[in-house]
Amino acid sequence: MSSDVWKKWEGQVVDHKFQLQRYLGSTDHSVVFLAEFHDPEPKQAAVKFISAEFGNKDEQIESWKEAAKLTHPNLIRIYGAGTCKIEDRDVLYVAMEYAEENLSQVLPSRPLSAEEASESLNAMVDVLVYLHGKNLVHGHVKPSNILANGELLKLSSDTIFPAGEVREMRRERTAYDAPELPVSPYTPAADVWSLGATLVEALTQQHALLPFNEHADPIIPDAVREPYLEIVRQTLRREPRLRWTSSRIAERLNPTAVAARSVAAGVGTSARVAVASAPTAGTATTVAPPAPPVMAPLQMPDSNEPVAPPIRTAPAVRVRPTPPRVPARQEEVRREAFVLPNYVIPLFAGLLGLVLLVTLPFLLRHKTVPQTGQPAATSATNVAQPSPSVTPDANSNISKPQPIPAPETQLPPSKVAAESPAVIPSRSSVPAPTPAPAAVRSKETPPATTPVSKTSGVSTGKGAVLDQTKPEAAAKALATIHGTVRVGVKVHVDAAGNVSNASLDNAGPSRYFSDLSLKAARQWVFTPPESDGKSVPSDWKLQFHYTQSGVQMSSEQVAP
Repeated sequence: MSSDVWKKWEGQVVDHKFQLQRYLGSTDHSVVFLAEFHDPEPKQAAVKFISAEFGNKDEQIESWKEAAKLTHPNLIRIYGAGTCKIEDRDVLYVAMEYAEENLSQVLPSRPLSAEEASESLNAMVDVLVYLHGKNLVHGHVKPSNILANGELLKLSSDTIFPAGEVREMRRERTAYDAPELPVSPYTPAADVWSLGATLVEALTQQHALLPFNEHADPIIPDAVREPYLEIVRQTLRREPRLRWTSSRIAERLNPTAVAARSVAAGVGTSARVAVASAPTAGTATTVAPPAPPVMAPLQMPDSNEPVAPPIRTAPAVRVRPTPPRVPARQEEVRREAFVLPNYVIPLFAGLLGLVLLVTLPFLLRHKTVPQTGQPAATSATNVAQPSPSVTPDANSNISKPQPIPAPETQLPPSKVAAESPAVIPSRSSVPAPTPAPAAVRSKETPPATTPVSKTSGVSTGKGAVLDQTKPEAAAKALATIHGTVRVGVKVHVDAAGNVSNASLDNAGPSRYFSDLSLKAARQWVFTPPESDGKSVPSDWKLQFHYTQSGVQMSSEQVAP
């Protein structure tokens, strides 16, 4: 039907809940509208209609209701499903989470970058592993069913049904349909084929060519590179049993996580073997060790034997020889022979104290040797705690600290209290003075630490970042990053230090992260530079680097 016919449905209320607002599009067997409903707050939904005359309508509605129970962050939610009548036509409907954009709208203008392809592939494989683990299949993985909803990529859910069923294909075959369909049952292997075909188009804007030879695998465009080339080759296999599973693809994409799981599984297996092989009283059972777990070729270790530690030469350490073993009675007699009388220890302690009492004053008097032939100071305090402002000199007496001469122009106390510690040096940081005549400072030469007055007419030319706001990137979005996503933002800062304008200098590969960077940059606050004692506007470049571990930020003033 034409779009004019479908637009007549706008304004209708479906199932007393979903009010149709706008016609979105249609195919030969379905039509989709944007609708609004309350839950209890107003929400938007995409309502899809198909004719009730196709196939088993009860089976289809039951599949939608089962799909509505699924919970996965990368799977479109289903709000409701059922039957209704619009303008005397019996139709089936399913109301789903609304997404503003899908992959098929992007690919006609450009292919995905390596980072975008990685983000999309990881999300889709995660969903397929989830569905196949529940013995479900998606049935129609293709670009138009990969949708962007806010910060997440999601896969449609209205085509999900149990694996192993043979269902009528109510549309023409496409490059995304596995060769064995629709004659053979829908299996997870058919989803894997669809995923491989979608990945080829996302990277090259082309389809893999299927040769006329029914036993030959598709011809893959040369533009597909590693690590995607191996995945495409292993998913687009004519023989379904030879295709990689969704779990195998996940292992190829995340080898580190797989290695960690393999180690954990190995530890668990060893523990189970130890328990199973423990002998039981009165029985003699031989337990065969379990078969080793199947691993991907890229993860297969070179050997199951542990790596031998390197051979090291033992250091030349003298080891005390072990004494010969003594019978218990002789050892007891030996211990008794070395027992000291009770009065020996107090007597020894008293003698040691008497020696220290006699020799300590003598040691203290001779601790300091005078450098100029004068007698040493007799005060132990002067030896143990010299003044920090005194430096030994050949012509000075170290027993008497010299006073620190004050500068000729002395600041008043109120002025000293107001100055920064960086401007007024502390007594501990001032070098030891030489005799008084050499410590006089010239009137014409100002101190090096004298601050520049704001009214001096000198421009500082440099501002500073007073407060910076970090983008609030979702952990799920950061987890999809492989490498680093770099976004640059140019901001204009007014004389008050606030951002008056912000624009992208480097948008990066992801619209989501570029929007987060712009939003955060507008909230930064700066200390503006000064010219002739007045604050002036400035221009800055801000850099946001996103990785799986978080966000790193940097700034650079470019004007004035």
